[in-house]
Amino acid sequence: MRLLADENFPKPIVEALRADGHDVLWARTDLAGTGDDVLLDLAESEARIVLTPDKDFWQIAVQRRSPLAQSGVVL
Repeated sequence: MRLLADENFPKPIVEALRADGHDVLWARTDLAGTGDDVLLDLAESEARIVLTPDKDFWQIAVQRRSPLAQSGVVL
């Protein structure tokens, strides 16, 4: 599964997902300083599911001009 974990997502879970063979980008190390809207655009362009504890991502996803077609957000 192709995933994009938010900066605030727990490191042990990112590591466990990677150990299970999932393709996980972690914003904290792979995309440091990237804004939430840019992360969501990247997730959409690469067909990744965003993993986040932040409700902000959901609001950004809902308020997009075009709906998400290849990705999603899991809170």
